[in-house]
Amino acid sequence: MPHTLTLCYVADATNIHVQRWLGYFVNRGHRVYCLSDKGGAIDGATVIALPNRDTLVEKGGNKVSKTAVIKSRNKAIRQAIKDIQPNVMHAIFLYQRGWSAAMTGFHPLVITLLGSDIYLPARNYRHPLQLWRDHVINALALKQCDMVTAVSDDLNQAANRMTLGLAPVELIPIGTDTALFHPDLDTTELREKLQLPEDSFVVLSPRQMTPHYNQITIIESIPRVLEEVPNAIFIMKDTFCNTPERQEYVRSLKELAQSLNVNHAIRWVEEVTMQELPLYYGVADVVVSVPSTDGMPVTIFEAMACQKPLIVGDLSSYNEVIIHGQTGLRVPIRNSQVLARAIIKIHKNPSLAKRMVEESQVILHQYGIFNEQMMRMERYYQGLISHDISTGHTIRKAISRFLFKLMVAFT
Repeated sequence: MPHTLTLCYVADATNIHVQRWLGYFVNRGHRVYCLSDKGGAIDGATVIALPNRDTLVEKGGNKVSKTAVIKSRNKAIRQAIKDIQPNVMHAIFLYQRGWSAAMTGFHPLVITLLGSDIYLPARNYRHPLQLWRDHVINALALKQCDMVTAVSDDLNQAANRMTLGLAPVELIPIGTDTALFHPDLDTTELREKLQLPEDSFVVLSPRQMTPHYNQITIIESIPRVLEEVPNAIFIMKDTFCNTPERQEYVRSLKELAQSLNVNHAIRWVEEVTMQELPLYYGVADVVVSVPSTDGMPVTIFEAMACQKPLIVGDLSSYNEVIIHGQTGLRVPIRNSQVLARAIIKIHKNPSLAKRMVEESQVILHQYGIFNEQMMRMERYYQGLISHDISTGHTIRKAISRFLFKLMVAFT
């Protein structure tokens, strides 16, 4: 067992992947702190709330600017560092959280990329110059790191282009818990609960209910699927939503299903806990995930661990793990007809489904075992504090730090 570390994370403590990541290091005996802008709680870790736009208000009740939030958050993080005296600071998510960690000048610093933090959605910006500014700040923040980790190969490559050799970049997928997710689970009770006939062909949509994950495309594929597979049942999970936007999205999905006369082929499931989730994979005959953009989602590894065939969107982030026709099927984004044909293909070709599942096990063991990826991360932490991993503090780093602070000051 390596010696005990004090690890300070800047992360969303309400996020399930953050909870799993930090929980691993708690269980390894390390002292774990989470500086969270969304509050939350993690067993065994100390969560310290950071300011956000909801907690910071100007006189008169107006929300403060992004710059004011960053400055206030930076002050809180600096105080936390002084109190905690961590061995390593690690920001999980680059946009703003990674910026705040980099602003402190603390080393060693690690930033983990998840996807939308580096691939900034253009729809979130009123003006192209604002988008350009945040891309520049992202790149400058990464240059402050002693290590960058990414959950998929395309994020890894993007980080390498942005850091220009000023920080090592490592591929660290989050992975799944194979003690929880595995085949041959007893799904009798769930099948009864969902009223799934024995001969049904079950399609599972495992992603969060937001427009980004294109559940609308899945529902639009159902009429075509039912023409060829009349016993198909689609499970749309986690329809209990905690924001008005998501609630409206779910309402629109149900209205679409009604208009297409396919409600009888859908099981709307309000909420699924992590302990229940493996059973949903267990009842599935195929797992479908077609978001507009993605990192390396744990859902891929969960499906592989439960030995279920996958249909995913044709995204570069999946290049290392989903090889079309070998470890899964890839379809164009937001194309319901091609998606329907892929689902029908899985149904009509059980030998293909079996072969893809078998070949996916190699990928699972290479990238998708959570404990093995976290063991790698622990070794990197040890290397950083012992200076076995070092990028030095060159003139180029000093210049990038000056530019970074200057750019953040004008956000």
